[in-house]
Amino acid sequence: MNPDVTIAIDAGGTFLKGAVVLSDGNLLPQLYVKRSSHSDSSAYEIASNLAGVIQELAAAYVAYMERLSTDKGTRATFANFHIGFAFPGPFEYDTGVSRIQGLNKYEQLYEFNLKTLLRCELTALAAEPTAPTWMTQLANADIRFGNDATLFALGVSRLFPQDRLLCLTLGTGLGSAFVENRSIVSGKWGIPDSGMLYAEQYNGGTVDDLFGSRGILALADSHDARSQGEDVYHLAIAARQGNSSAIRVWQLYGQRLGEMLRPYVAEFRPARLILGGQIAETHDLFGSALSEALLPEKIALHNEKQMQEHVFHGIFQLVKGT
Repeated sequence: MNPDVTIAIDAGGTFLKGAVVLSDGNLLPQLYVKRSSHSDSSAYEIASNLAGVIQELAAAYVAYMERLSTDKGTRATFANFHIGFAFPGPFEYDTGVSRIQGLNKYEQLYEFNLKTLLRCELTALAAEPTAPTWMTQLANADIRFGNDATLFALGVSRLFPQDRLLCLTLGTGLGSAFVENRSIVSGKWGIPDSGMLYAEQYNGGTVDDLFGSRGILALADSHDARSQGEDVYHLAIAARQGNSSAIRVWQLYGQRLGEMLRPYVAEFRPARLILGGQIAETHDLFGSALSEALLPEKIALHNEKQMQEHVFHGIFQLVKGT
């Protein structure tokens, strides 16, 4: 029986990050690919770039298996390839049609079916005269897409399989997912039908606009807490160096984040609030204000530093249907 292997790619706006997940759920040792996403290119160029990364990861897996077979004196077998993507939204994850507009990434994919484009690119690669035999299996592989924040939540849930979790990814915007028994929850306990908070309203704006880096920088500007050209990274440094305006911005950010989350925490009653993403690294600056704003609800706050690994494991769960 041929082994199953998952080609896992996290398609960010700047970089593509890729790995291979073996049939036992472990990542292929010492393999991590990081390439430019070229997300400002045409739809066909984006698909060609993605297909190239898929082929590169598959080739690395085949080489790994051939080395193992040589060491054991056995014959290498072809894999049953699966391909999974963590992709930003808005995106029709079931069909593969992109709805991304106005986000300065993947603009040219709008209304294209990325699954179809990828299938065409992989089929063309498999038809080349010098293509290895395994490229045919790769070209016919199942292709699935999932939201990056949702897949992070699925991946991290394997660490807390019995707990209800509220997972946030704090980056340019705010990604979110609610998890119970390692499954995504939506449409009950006050959770939006989408299962995500990004489009919810708070204090005259959307959650996505207010609680990612855009919102933090706008808050900093309203308190004269940064100079022109400075970003969230500089604001964190200033706060840690004792700048009172920067400290106040982070405290307000934590307070408002807690106030926004409190009704969802009160109804869903998660055991843990899991934070991931670059802004989560500054939780020492806003965590106390966040916890205070959640009162009387009490919840364990957990900063998860291995976000990329969890996304890959979430992709593995996506393609395995678990």
